Amino acid sequence: MVSRSIPHEYFVLDVADDSGPIVARLGDRTVPESVIDRRGRRYHFAGVARRDPRGCLDVTALLQGEWIVAPDLVYRRT
Repeated sequence: MVSRSIPHEYFVLDVADDSGPIVARLGDRTVPESVIDRRGRRYHFAGVARRDPRGCLDVTALLQGEWIVAPDLVYRRT
């Protein structure tokens, strides 16, 4: 579920490749500095996605040009 009944799938980036150095770790997952989508567009790490009090992804907190990369990472198109 996603807050405010907005399907989070509309905001998930289809990543083809990681790029750049590892800038963080989230649990057992590494966080690359940037990712490249299937169309060749580059996105840079912007932070961790917010969740509402129920634990649902809060896609309304995303800024323009930001996308979710599973599980809870936010990347911004550059």
